[in-house]
This record gives sequence, C-alpha cells and structure tokens, in this order.
Amino acid sequence: MAKITGYSYIPQVYQNPNINQFVQVYLPMIPVRLSYAWGQLSPFFDAVIDSGSDRNLFPMMLARYIGIEFGKIKSNKVYGIGQGYIQVYPAKINIWLGNNKYETDADFSDNQSIPILGRNGFFNLFKSIKFDEKGQFVYYRRVMISLEGSSWFIVKI
Repeated sequence: MAKITGYSYIPQVYQNPNINQFVQVYLPMIPVRLSYAWGQLSPFFDAVIDSGSDRNLFPMMLARYIGIEFGKIKSNKVYGIGQGYIQVYPAKINIWLGNNKYETDADFSDNQSIPILGRNGFFNLFKSIKFDEKGQFVYYRRVMISLEGSSWFIVKI
C-alpha cells in the first residue's frame, strides 16, 4: 500500500538586489522536526524540498538545539552554485514528518541559513516525490504495509 501526502508551496519574501525591491516567491517547503539519537526534538520548521541538492543541509543552530556536538567529527567541503564552498559536518539524524520518523543523513553548517531537504537523505526515503509547479503543490509517496487494503490520501494544508 502507498500513502500520498501533499503540501502547498509556501510564500517567501526576498529582496531582489537588481531592482532593489522585495518580491514574493513560492517555494516547495514542508514542516519538519529533527532529533538526534534519543535527544531533544526540535520545534517544527519549514524546509525547502530541493531536487538540486545532493544531501540534506541544515543551519548549525539546529544541530546545537538537538544536542549534536561535532568536536571530534571531521568536516567536509560542499560545493554549490558558483565557485565557492562551505564547511559542513555530517551526522545521522531523524527527520520527523508529522508523527512519522525517518532515520537519515544530513550536513550542518554555520554558513547555511535555509534548511534544505536533498536527494540523498530525503528523496530516497520515499517511493516518489512530485512537484506540481502550476498548482504550487508538492506530493510525496511512501510505501505502507497494511492488512486492511490499499488507500490513497492527499492532504492539502
């Protein structure tokens, strides 16, 4: 059995430096929580679902909040758009979507301000993820085992 869940894109306001005005952009974001081992569960926050990101990438403050200490963990360099890179620290964490917990990998950086859900660490947890740009909606489909037959759900928030 599979369950399909969906979320409306969320408007974000940015300042466009080319025209020196604020613009509203709708992004595929979903509310998630993080936890580490048996530590503290973060409050809900919105994270961008980014098919162009190789891995999950979160601000370092979230790692500190859930109790991760990177003292002896070696950092990595992550290269993105442009020629620069940022230092990241990898960790095994739990991502919570509602009451569903998924164990996965993520990187944390002091140079990252927007939480990003990437292909390895988020997309690979689901059977499929679909972006509906015209309808500004994102769906994810997970496989569920049930003795009561098959159901399909779409939830719009």
